[in-house]
Amino acid sequence: MPRRRATAIAPEGRIVLADNSAVSRLFILLIGNYLHRIERERRGLYGGDLDLALVSEIIGTAAIEPGMRDAAFRAKHHTFESVIGIEGQRAVNATSIASTSGIPRETVRRKLKRLLELGEIVEKGRAHYVTKPGIVQRQQKQEAFARGIQQTVQFMNECLENGVVRWVPATKTKRASK
Repeated sequence: MPRRRATAIAPEGRIVLADNSAVSRLFILLIGNYLHRIERERRGLYGGDLDLALVSEIIGTAAIEPGMRDAAFRAKHHTFESVIGIEGQRAVNATSIASTSGIPRETVRRKLKRLLELGEIVEKGRAHYVTKPGIVQRQQKQEAFARGIQQTVQFMNECLENGVVRWVPATKTKRASK
């Protein structure tokens, strides 16, 4: 059966950067504050070890990114209510993680060992890793995700309220009569 590709729904408009370069400092301030709030969450989940957080997040993203391009997979797993099993995830190795993150490969290997000890990841084949099924459904993770989503919405609203970005309605084109 051919793989169904993700389809985009035509938006009613989109957010664009404001036309004024004078807001660039304000944008950097807002995004800096947002990133600090997100980093605090990441530190809390990973005992202050942001490299450990990054390795775990790369594994989680790489594991489901191909599936999320498929409309049926995305429809089934768009919320955290569903658990994605090992077979539904693409595995990633230490070399790929090091290349993606910029973290030295030996450091990545130590972080992988620690994530295995913590029960955050599992091996899917020799030296290829995926997120342990059900780990993202744990209460601590769900609470952190909820706060992260709230912080992201707050950041977007701060950008809108401060004129850093603006909403542009989609232009509707009329079809020519035949």
